[in-house]
Amino acid sequence: MRTFDGRAYTFQGTCWYHLFRYYTDIPCFEVTTMFESREDSTPDQVRTRITAFNVTVGNQYAIVNGLDVTTGSTGGQMTDAKVITIQEDDKHIKLHFISKDTTFPFNWTLRKHVLDVSYNGSFYKGKLCGLMGNADGDTRNDFQKPDSNIAKQVLEFGETGNCMTN
Repeated sequence: MRTFDGRAYTFQGTCWYHLFRYYTDIPCFEVTTMFESREDSTPDQVRTRITAFNVTVGNQYAIVNGLDVTTGSTGGQMTDAKVITIQEDDKHIKLHFISKDTTFPFNWTLRKHVLDVSYNGSFYKGKLCGLMGNADGDTRNDFQKPDSNIAKQVLEFGETGNCMTN
């Protein structure tokens, strides 16, 4: 994993996790990822990989599971302009959305289970949370927990407020 601020770390959780999200009084957008054990995992050494991810922006969503893509609206009928753009080819999916002045591009390569995410813009600087950190330019506070304290260990950070079963 690498946070938006560039902090590299290894995290081997198995759950749906908040990769990143932005909330005001209602969810504006969130990206969740499913981490599952790899075939070469052992009980002593769990190794995980991303197998699926969901992007929700306002009332629109995209669910990517392997190379299967499902899009829709949480309210049933889509009334707003489509905000999540998806391109599919062979074993690769490109997706992006724009919110405020910021573009969030995703590149998903199934063969290697690699999800590359970045952002370009300034509105959300320091306002994000999740496994990708807060995007404020400071790697020292990327492991900030929901209570605003900084986790000292990767496992504590990943499991505190980021795992969706908590």
